[in-house]
Amino acid sequence: MMKQVLYSNYGNSSVLKIEETEKPSIGKKNSLLIRICYSSLNAIDWKNRKGDFRLVSGLIKPRTKQGFDVVGIIEEKSNDIKNLNIGDKVVRLLGNFEGGSLCEYIVVKADSVVKIPNNIPINQVAGLPMAGTTAWLALLKLGGLKKNDRVLINGGSSGVGHIAIQIAKAYGAKVTSVSSTKNLDFCKQLGADFTISYQNEDFLKTTSTFDIIFDVVFNTSYKKTKHLLAPNGIYIGTTPTGTMIKELLRYKRAKFVSVHPNQEALKDLLRLMKENILKVEIDKEFMLNDIVNAHDYIEASKTVGKVIIKIKEEQPNNMVYN
Repeated sequence: MMKQVLYSNYGNSSVLKIEETEKPSIGKKNSLLIRICYSSLNAIDWKNRKGDFRLVSGLIKPRTKQGFDVVGIIEEKSNDIKNLNIGDKVVRLLGNFEGGSLCEYIVVKADSVVKIPNNIPINQVAGLPMAGTTAWLALLKLGGLKKNDRVLINGGSSGVGHIAIQIAKAYGAKVTSVSSTKNLDFCKQLGADFTISYQNEDFLKTTSTFDIIFDVVFNTSYKKTKHLLAPNGIYIGTTPTGTMIKELLRYKRAKFVSVHPNQEALKDLLRLMKENILKVEIDKEFMLNDIVNAHDYIEASKTVGKVIIKIKEEQPNNMVYN
């Protein structure tokens, strides 16, 4: 048996329960049993819980489980797997229709994981899969990020935004970050060349132009920001609202980043971490049994960096997690 966070009805954080469920078993081929050490929370977790994304999480009752970021240790593997070993530290992003990382064990396909280099703290890696992949796909795949591109990141201190700043700088961009006043210095430390406090200035009135506008907090739109775009500039949103869908259909330069498992992204992000170019800022770490408070904390939308979930207090003596 194992512990897992489940919910059977939509609502506030009190609907979340930690229940004893069957420990999964590996398959005969291409199968790994992962003991999950850490996960993290993303906006999709509390929005799924509230029922905001019912087309994904279930129209009437939830069918998507909680948690999408998996970081852990291989405990068992099927006999056909040669390139991974028991004891290896691995990371995986679960799909939007899947979920289920807020538990003690999970079975995944071997070709869906990425091995974590030994010199990277895995509690940091836990904040990487969904947030990092979102930023990576937005900037490099949708935005076509190039050296010397001018990039504006609206929500620079957020889980996705603080990683996006570092990715953009790693690839040679000039970055303008929008955040609260108290987080301006944090964004500068990440590498932002220019910072704007939304409390003191409306960034929509800036005279600068940008090759990429990455609207992480998604409180604007292509229509509202198009005057800030360079001739071939791209606006990238993060939430599939009615407005976003209409703009996608109408404007070629309006893009929506649909995050999905991507090994290329995770490998590149881990490379940047190994080279000390990228760091995941941990805002707060909660134990699995404190998941209700963790949800309340992230739902307030005031986090700086990532909220990490530690699955179990005690670690086996024969396993080193950091």
